[in-house]
Amino acid sequence: MSLKKKVKKSLFWTFSDQIVVQFANLFFGLFIARLLGPESFGIIGVVLMFTNFAQLFVDMGFGAAIVQNQQLTSRQYASVFWLNCVIASFIYLLLYFLSDFVALFFNQPILSSVIKVSSLSIILNATSIVQFNVLIKSLNFKKKVIINWVSLFFGYATAIVMALNNYGVWAIVAMYLVNSIVQVFMVWVGSKWYPALHFEMAVIRSIWHFGLPAFGDNVLNYWSRNFDNFIIGKCLGTTQLGIYSRAYSLMLLPVKNLSSVVSKVFFPAFSQRQEDLTLLADNYLKLIKYIAVLTFPLLIGLSLVSNEFVLLFLGEHWKAMIPVLSLLSIVGALQSIVTLNGVIYYSLGKTKIAFRISLLVNVVLIVSFFVGVQFGIKGVAWSYLLANILLFYPVYTTAIGLLNLKISRIFTTLKSVIVATLAMVVGVCVLGLFLEVKLFYAFILKVSIGLFIYMWVFYQLETQFVQIILGQIRKQIKRVRNENH
Repeated sequence: MSLKKKVKKSLFWTFSDQIVVQFANLFFGLFIARLLGPESFGIIGVVLMFTNFAQLFVDMGFGAAIVQNQQLTSRQYASVFWLNCVIASFIYLLLYFLSDFVALFFNQPILSSVIKVSSLSIILNATSIVQFNVLIKSLNFKKKVIINWVSLFFGYATAIVMALNNYGVWAIVAMYLVNSIVQVFMVWVGSKWYPALHFEMAVIRSIWHFGLPAFGDNVLNYWSRNFDNFIIGKCLGTTQLGIYSRAYSLMLLPVKNLSSVVSKVFFPAFSQRQEDLTLLADNYLKLIKYIAVLTFPLLIGLSLVSNEFVLLFLGEHWKAMIPVLSLLSIVGALQSIVTLNGVIYYSLGKTKIAFRISLLVNVVLIVSFFVGVQFGIKGVAWSYLLANILLFYPVYTTAIGLLNLKISRIFTTLKSVIVATLAMVVGVCVLGLFLEVKLFYAFILKVSIGLFIYMWVFYQLETQFVQIILGQIRKQIKRVRNENH
């Protein structure tokens, strides 16, 4: 199968996965949030800060190196596998003994036991990192998607049953553990690669030049994305953190489910064509347009209806989340494009540049969060938005410059999307001035009118583009039907 066909097939399966995951996370996530309240999500937010950070040390950037390096063999994968397992075991023990200190630092005694149990997922995930990256490298996303769906179903089913039976935060802990257990079981059963009892330190050193800067970049990016959670949890408490982290996760849904999908598929594909910058630039422009067409109206629209959305789906006890969600949704629209910077850096092997950019981003964000937290979670949200606006030009132009692209070319590519989104904003804001109806009807009207305005304006500006998209969708549906028959 040609690379082009593999990419199309991978995109189909990965987008299918993210559509299912997005609806599951939205529907089940809101249901569980309504049952448990902000406090439980604040506690789990603190735990995830440490367990997710620890997971970066397990991977150490070797996952990306496996995908990018086209010369690695099965025996060399085994060296990475055993190193991952050893590091994961060490990190679990470290978190186990530090859990009491973390509980004392955040003044939440329950954190100690929750960290000890939740951290088991680090060891579990370490045993499947290599297998998952081998699947990604070969663009075998169908198998990865099936594993993800099954594990997601079992995880949410466990959480809902436990939440209904008043297990509180332990319902979420169980969800993550069950998800990891099912994933590991399925990837081992369905994998064509199994680790040999083989370890070569020379192999680790050979890919370290790529993996180490990638690891450093991931670590810095992680804390730039999570320092807000850390400072809110410490200064404002876990209830406020629960409200903020839930708003952040809702904002992140479209970003994770669109931009990250493209990153996962096009990172290995771009890596195989890293010498042809003109081809990469043309494909990159197409990608950001496809992404922006969906993420801009979705996230800006969520900002416009944040009041109705929160009160309808989460209830009055989440009311403090409204302004935070409104501000963070705007951040999400910017990040949906900037997120693809990683694809450029990693596929071209420019991880050192990515690391330096991450240093700049971290300094600006940490300073802004220190200032913002003085004004509560709304202040943190404002500081996050302003910092992203300030950083956008230097961070973005550095990445696209590697493809010989200028910012003017980006705005030209996205001009129609931006105009249609602004028309939607004006239309919904004007409508809101005259609306005096119940919450549910206000939500339906704003969403309907906003969607209509956006689609109508965009169609007028990009008739040919829309017709091409519709043609591709029809072709894809026809192909799937033919395969099923």
